[in-house]
Amino acid sequence: MTRLRIIDEQRELVESFTRPVDTLLNLARLREGRSPDGGNWSQLAELGWLGISLGEDQGGIGLGPVEEALTAETLGRHLISPCFLATVIAARVAEAEGLSELAQRFAAGSSRAALGISLPSSQDEYAIDADGCEFVLLVASDSIRLSEIQSLAVHDDVHWSLPVYAIVLGRTLAMTGDESLLAFSRLLGAATLAGIASQSCDSGVEYAKVREQFGQPIGAFQAVKHHCANMAISAYGSRELVYRAAMALEEKDAEAPALAAAALNFAARAARGNAGTCVQVHGGIGFSAEADPHHFVKRAHLMEAAFGGLGAIRSMLAERS
Repeated sequence: MTRLRIIDEQRELVESFTRPVDTLLNLARLREGRSPDGGNWSQLAELGWLGISLGEDQGGIGLGPVEEALTAETLGRHLISPCFLATVIAARVAEAEGLSELAQRFAAGSSRAALGISLPSSQDEYAIDADGCEFVLLVASDSIRLSEIQSLAVHDDVHWSLPVYAIVLGRTLAMTGDESLLAFSRLLGAATLAGIASQSCDSGVEYAKVREQFGQPIGAFQAVKHHCANMAISAYGSRELVYRAAMALEEKDAEAPALAAAALNFAARAARGNAGTCVQVHGGIGFSAEADPHHFVKRAHLMEAAFGGLGAIRSMLAERS
């Protein structure tokens, strides 16, 4: 059984090197057009964010699962491109499969992986924000696949805030069913979704404080208060489950894979639910391009799809119960 502990020291460490996130990845950047993070990729590498999962001998900074989860949560709050998550996981997969040079390229930012989506109803594959990516990472219920991208074509660049590409896969470089790598990928996915749930909550609460109706902030009305309270509970629960799973993975607990799956299940629902409620609290402006809440909704759905959808996540969790 994993021993729960206070993680204030790890939190302070992560905050020390993710501090530039507020200026580098401010949410206002999403209003500037599609795929805003590709131009900052070299800066992300210089800050060490792409190498959080690799040892120092591989060009990384050698952090553990708790710090990795805290980093993913922080960057998830700022809706960093899913390419970040894919590249970090791809670096770990490449290292485990003996592709050390490729792992170092991912950590250095000279190569980038897109996060893929496989539709269970067809053989089609898609990739999120794949422009400039050489590789795609596909996470299934029992395997992780890292492949080259042979070709891509824009499938949808209107509805999701980020372009979604239909892709043709090239050579498969790595295919693994390693339980620890699967748990690690689900942990980072859950942490990213927990960040979305938390930021959706914070955004909704802040708006409820300043938007006035009938001469007082809308947050004074019971219906809005309850919405905000429910968002806070969901965000808190998702974060705590992520931390619990991270500690289990760090201690190589046998329960780590199940806990990572549970964290992913809860965080996916929390992110989708909080994002939708955040739009409701904002009212009509929440759907507009001038506001941020709709970006949370879209990103939560894309991330959920990349991990197979809630049905697949719950089936995977049920198999481990």
